[in-house]
Amino acid sequence: MRKTILTISVLMANSALAMQALDDDALADVSGQAGISLETVSSGVTASKISYSQDGQSLNLNNVSVGSDPRAGSQTTTTRTVDVVDGRVVMQSQSTAKKASVASITMAGSSNSFGAVNAFYTLGSTLKVKGGGSSGVSGIDLDGSRLSLTSATLYYRDNGHDLIVDGVSLDAYLNAAYIDVINGGSGSEIQLNLGTSRFVGQINGIRMDLAQNDPATAVTPSTPDTRDPNATRSFGSLSMDLSLGGSIRIAGGGASGDGLRIKPNISFSNSLFQYQDTGILRAENFSGTIISNSGITLDLASDARGPYAQLAFADLNLNTTFGGLIMGNPTNQKLGSLGLDLNFVDQGSLKNWLKLRPGGATTSAAQGVTADVSWNMANSSAVVTDNGNSMWFSGLKTNGTGTFTLDLTKGCGTGGVSSGCYAGTSGNTDPSKGNYNGHFDGLRIGLNNVVGSYSFDGLRVGSPTAPLQGGTELLVLAEIFPAYDFTLNGHFTLLAGGSSGNGVRYNADLFITDARAALTVDETGKGLWLSGTNYEMHFRNGSVDVTNNGIELNKGEYWSKLDVNDVRWGNKTTGTSLGRLVLKRYELGSTLAVSSGGAGALCVGGTGTNPGTCSASGGRWEDRGNEGITAKLKNVWVKGASSTANVVVGDEKRNQIIWETSRSGGNGTGSQLVVDNLHTADGNASTANGGNNTGGTNGTNAYGFNVDLNLDVAPTKVKNKTTGQYVNPDPLGFAVNGRVHFKEINIDRVQHVHPTGGAVTSMYGVKLQNADISANMTATPIN
Repeated sequence: MRKTILTISVLMANSALAMQALDDDALADVSGQAGISLETVSSGVTASKISYSQDGQSLNLNNVSVGSDPRAGSQTTTTRTVDVVDGRVVMQSQSTAKKASVASITMAGSSNSFGAVNAFYTLGSTLKVKGGGSSGVSGIDLDGSRLSLTSATLYYRDNGHDLIVDGVSLDAYLNAAYIDVINGGSGSEIQLNLGTSRFVGQINGIRMDLAQNDPATAVTPSTPDTRDPNATRSFGSLSMDLSLGGSIRIAGGGASGDGLRIKPNISFSNSLFQYQDTGILRAENFSGTIISNSGITLDLASDARGPYAQLAFADLNLNTTFGGLIMGNPTNQKLGSLGLDLNFVDQGSLKNWLKLRPGGATTSAAQGVTADVSWNMANSSAVVTDNGNSMWFSGLKTNGTGTFTLDLTKGCGTGGVSSGCYAGTSGNTDPSKGNYNGHFDGLRIGLNNVVGSYSFDGLRVGSPTAPLQGGTELLVLAEIFPAYDFTLNGHFTLLAGGSSGNGVRYNADLFITDARAALTVDETGKGLWLSGTNYEMHFRNGSVDVTNNGIELNKGEYWSKLDVNDVRWGNKTTGTSLGRLVLKRYELGSTLAVSSGGAGALCVGGTGTNPGTCSASGGRWEDRGNEGITAKLKNVWVKGASSTANVVVGDEKRNQIIWETSRSGGNGTGSQLVVDNLHTADGNASTANGGNNTGGTNGTNAYGFNVDLNLDVAPTKVKNKTTGQYVNPDPLGFAVNGRVHFKEINIDRVQHVHPTGGAVTSMYGVKLQNADISANMTATPIN
């Protein structure tokens, strides 16, 4: 049956709304009213301030405007239709391109700002509404509704620089969803039941423009400011397709007084998550739950440092599984799945909250974000499943406090101080030195007095209740310690674009003090500890890319100093000291690559490329499946300046090991063994390159010191020492197939230092060549 729609044209211009009556000829064409079509033409809406006030504090959006996208015209048009179909009121809305802007986001009582926001977008929706929520009597049924955001670009402006989220599209399909007002026990709550809804999202790229351009002047949302040559480079693209269930409840009242409380009980299953650079990082079966029984509270408050907005939760459980996980080429072998069960819970003085303050680092301008953070995670775990075999990192615990800052910053470069950059304090202005405290180009994440710790009890294989076992020591090569206490300061500064194309580049200076790290530890806390540790690390022009070979991290130019006051055996604070250890590293072009797929089929305890040749060599053939993890570490140690003086060289950029014992008055007063100026080479050193092995056609240093690891969860043969028989069935274990190889390692000299006699060189010119060592280890429960 043909429906004739009564059309009402509404014209709004310069905040004046005018309605025009239909004449007799137009009315003569109306034969029925089966619905309403409403077309709105507007030049926009502005407000000098929009404030949210609570408990005497206020959050202000200043100079707010919503109107047409200036690149598309001076007015926006929104078309709405209202109809009744199958007992539901169907309201459809579609607008032309719009622009929304907020000049600054502030809190009363502070002169700082969170920054500014500009957004270009197109909105559409189809709401299918009928009365009756979960009870079918009261509430609102939204089954079949859809909300969409398309062609969106978001600019976050901080100190004149822009973080650009480009090519955003979001679609929400509300299936079997409804809204109810329920009794939450302490008052009425609004509950959104998600039913079997679906959320599809896409971000084409996240970029930065440090040239202070107005995004409104761009030709299209994807056209950057060409004054910044890096503005075309992206951190990469994100996409997700989530199947959602569960509910979200919203109630009044924060952690104290007024405020807002959100209680999520959300589930997601059979979902997809993907990050794409050249290669992909994909979870093909993404599932889990997010639950907080007491709720996440939002409050506005103030303390001696000024006003802040606080998010807090006394309990929050995040249980998620990244199934069918791929790193690199989608045709590669898979990692398997990674599961996380994280329990954030308040325990006495250990709390979970986030306080957001306007303004970033004190060395930046008045815009940005400061976050005071407190966290406590207890009784958590992570599980890796490889070809159906699972391994749990059991008893994960972490807690801490600290301050983080977020700013878009610009380095001053070699041309001196320029507008909008920070060069550092006097004597600390050289970016190639470890004492540099200026800024780099990019998104700067500042770390200030982050005091924390983490630990895990050990590994369990087969089931989450299997006996605890060792094996975590095999991860120390990647500087993943079984337990770690630390105080952290410094920064990470991220720039869009990897070593080529999309990805991430970074510069960083990190200072860890008062640290205690376990190399190996048992359930009583006894083991081998690096106690009283100070560790500084410096990265210049590093990069992270996802390629067809997996996740590739390039350290760029890297130097560090690890100073361990006491290597202790036993308790981390009172155990027997084995002395002081100092480890300096200077590397150029060192890399870490992680990809899907483990060892596959291999010969254990022998040599051979098939079961027959393996067995003939006395080995055992094991097939560990097509899932797992492969990690490749390459360390390129750079040669420093040679020295023949009888002193210990103190250059910060140097490869050096110092072991000190018998100290009488603190560090530096004992006897020392010094292994000085280690460096790798490709074995063809010559004087053509000054003998420094840093590059060139002769004296090259590209091969480095390599560690290749295949990590699997797999069954293996274990012999009972009492009976002499193999255990049946083969027990599961954490299997590591490793290979260490290098062409050449050089040591300029070995020194002995006496506290009164000084330094004496006991050995010159040590050279190790052409090592290739393979090993296979599987950690299984001892019982």
